[in-house]
Order: sequence, then C-alpha cells, then structure tokens
Amino acid sequence: MKRLDAYSQPAAPWTRIEMLLAAFDGIITRLERAQALLDQDDALKAQPLLLRSQQIVLALYEGIDLRYGQIPQNMQKLYLFVLTCIGMGPKVDVPAALKILHMIRDGLESIRGSASEMERRGELSPVVEDPRLLRHIVA
Repeated sequence: MKRLDAYSQPAAPWTRIEMLLAAFDGIITRLERAQALLDQDDALKAQPLLLRSQQIVLALYEGIDLRYGQIPQNMQKLYLFVLTCIGMGPKVDVPAALKILHMIRDGLESIRGSASEMERRGELSPVVEDPRLLRHIVA
C-alpha cells in the first residue's frame, strides 16, 4: 500500500435528496442556457439542451411512485407541465418551466437536511449508486 492511499477516503454515497437536487440543477442549467440561445434566435443550438432536459424530466417522472398519495400525483402533473413547456407542447415556454423547476428545487433544498438524516438512519432506503448515474445529469 502506498503511503498516500492511507489518506484517501471513499466518497460518501449520494442520498436520494442530493441526487434529486443534482438532477434539478442539471435541468435548470440547461434550460437557462437554452433560453439564452432562444433569446438570440438560435433555436438550433438550443434544441439539444431542450431535448436533454426533456429526458431528465421524463426520468424523474418515471421514478414517481403513485402509491404514496397526493404529493406524487401533484409532482406528476408538474413534470407534465414542464415537459409541455420545453417542447412537448404547442409552444415553447422555458420561463414557465424554469419557474416551476425553481419552486420544486427550493422545496427540495428546504428538506435536504432532514431527508438526508432520515436516509442515514434507515428510515428511507438508500440509493443503489451507479458511478455513471449522475454523469449526464449534472451540467
């Protein structure tokens, strides 16, 4: 064993809330860049950012478990609204999508500490981490 190896520590695993926040940060960053390009009338360069944002929102939508009542149902509706705004609807409205995404992200940030603690205590099941999982989400 090399001497420096004694000082290396394994990376702490991501909690569910941290992964959600990273996903929202990735979407928001992409959409802000896409909006800047749209403001410059460069829809061609904005398109890949909008498409990747749609993919991430769809992945979040797919992860919803409707067995847990009204909150997952509401999240499903919000994700569908965002998808409609960022190119799956009749008109692109990135500012409206960003408004909703910031609202959700702020709500998640407000429970970050308690959600992480619940996961560490075993009250929430941990995420099975794949090192490649966040590679394409975080901007």
